[in-house]
Amino acid sequence: MRAFEQYVSGLRELVAGTVFFLESGEHLGDVLRAARRRDIVLAPPGSVRRGDANVIGYRGRFREPGDRLVLDGHHVIELQDYVAAPFLSIVARTVLRQRSAEGVAALLSDADTARDYGIFVDQLLSRAVLLESRMSFTPTPAAAGTVVRVHVTADGEYRDGPDGLLLGHVGDERAEIEAAAVAGAGRGRSFARIVDRRVLEADLDDRPWLGRYLAALDLLRERPGGPGRPTVSGFGGHLVRALDESAAFPIVVSADAPFLVTGEGDEYLVLDPAGHRRLRLGLEAARAAECLIATEDESSATALLAFELGVRPIAVAPTIHEVRNALSSAGFDLPSDARGAA
Repeated sequence: MRAFEQYVSGLRELVAGTVFFLESGEHLGDVLRAARRRDIVLAPPGSVRRGDANVIGYRGRFREPGDRLVLDGHHVIELQDYVAAPFLSIVARTVLRQRSAEGVAALLSDADTARDYGIFVDQLLSRAVLLESRMSFTPTPAAAGTVVRVHVTADGEYRDGPDGLLLGHVGDERAEIEAAAVAGAGRGRSFARIVDRRVLEADLDDRPWLGRYLAALDLLRERPGGPGRPTVSGFGGHLVRALDESAAFPIVVSADAPFLVTGEGDEYLVLDPAGHRRLRLGLEAARAAECLIATEDESSATALLAFELGVRPIAVAPTIHEVRNALSSAGFDLPSDARGAA
């Protein structure tokens, strides 16, 4: 299942090698000749042979909305169009694929709504949902030119995902595929068939916080207990109003930074993006934590909270220091450059 998740998302860290997804089994032999030892090949019925240790079979189709496949004999996955997400009943593992420029625009619009009003699409918060090509919406990593996944069409094309950049054709050498990936590196590679990459790059540049939004979706999917619709700091506003109202604090918080969310009653929770650590805080301490998360610097956080409360920095410095120590003791690691990532 982890190999399939890498194929869907385009995120390298799930398995060590490249994941190939074949629409047609007739290309399996050629793909295996291009594959390496740690690569995984997802192949349709009738093509999987004994002894192919790196081949995982699937049954069904995975091309149009409503298609289903059964992976490795028991994982059932359904394919749906992202545009239809708000109207779906999620009853099984579901991949939401953009499939068109309208689909990409819908995802960005949903992110804007969450950012401005704190409203997240309910279906995106289901643990059963996988978002297609999510790596294309975040800053390009240093290894962006590497081949993380290859979608092999029925016509024998190698693409970076079903709607992605053409990487070659069945029969091409592995070096040729990798060279095409390097030449076409960039955030829009996975949507090269359906959007103008320059337009998408501009749209993403306008949303440097988009990585934080995707991390918030992950957090809310995994978050146990608390309100069904928690308020997430930075989405729909902040406790510290200066972060919303003053141009002196143009903060873009790292996707890896802790999140501040509503808890029960008058308390708040600081959660890490993976949801494994938590710290309960009252309102005063929560404001201090929000300043620390936004600035990742104790001195800057002190100045921010003092500005918010209209007091001298010396009046709030002990609170900031105490909360910083509490976060550290709880195992939270504030990023080294919260302004530079999204």
